[in-house]
Amino acid sequence: MESLQDIVVEGVTAFVEPPAKNYRYVIELKSSKMSIWIEDRTSNMVSRTFKGGMVKTDYVSSANAIADASERDYVKCFQDMLDCKLDDSNDVHRKLFPIQGGGVRLELGVAVRVLRATRLVTYTFDLDPVSVERLDILESKLRDQQEEVEKLRGEVQDCGAPLFVKLTASKMSGSSIVWDAIESDLLISTGLDGKIKMLRGGVYSIAVVVNAVPNDYNYKVELLKNAASMQAANTGYSQGCGCSATLYTIEHLQTNDELTTTCEVSLSVFSFLSIIRSGQQGLRKPCWRVASICCCNFYRC
Repeated sequence: MESLQDIVVEGVTAFVEPPAKNYRYVIELKSSKMSIWIEDRTSNMVSRTFKGGMVKTDYVSSANAIADASERDYVKCFQDMLDCKLDDSNDVHRKLFPIQGGGVRLELGVAVRVLRATRLVTYTFDLDPVSVERLDILESKLRDQQEEVEKLRGEVQDCGAPLFVKLTASKMSGSSIVWDAIESDLLISTGLDGKIKMLRGGVYSIAVVVNAVPNDYNYKVELLKNAASMQAANTGYSQGCGCSATLYTIEHLQTNDELTTTCEVSLSVFSFLSIIRSGQQGLRKPCWRVASICCCNFYRC
């Protein structure tokens, strides 16, 4: 019967800063015994090493023990140490180097801080070489290719049809136009304060049509990013009759950028905002901006 502590984790890791060899790892805990596989993904012939049947005392001593940690906790800890990025700011280090007999030594270390003291705890595993059948090699290569296909599929989907959001507004909060409440893959609007928070970076086409009733000249409509003006246009004036002002721009936006639209006079009827994301390729583009397009249209009172 499978124990509740049994667990299998796997992933891809490296042991020096890229470009470097990539290794696939599998750590399995079964009936309180741990096994580790390390497989070289970049060689023409798959190279695989293994250490199995390890009980807790085989890899934990008084020098590296973590208080109250179970075998399952150690497996998750080793997974985190293999998955984390390698940089100078990280408290984790990992090494893999050859030993006699064709095996490799896996060394995982982490800095543990208690109050003001810091100590480095290290876990060492000597992995033995194992024979790899031709079928296993084929399976490993197919798994790597499947991962690449999934990665490319995600990139293709991201570069597909433009993502589009259209919002309307008929009320204001102070001078800010309050757009519809919406939560999409592109953005979030609460419908309360007029702020639109971007969830994805990229190049966006933004069009705004504001319908207002100005009572004098020189009132303006303004589109802002993070409280900084991107574009502004005068509303025009026709003796108290309604008019519309239009803004259009192409901008490079970052994740968590906030858009707001302000108007210095009251709205007359619905106003409209359209946002289109042009695709992943826009993430590599500099900021583009189109000269402000301002159209002032007058209609009957």
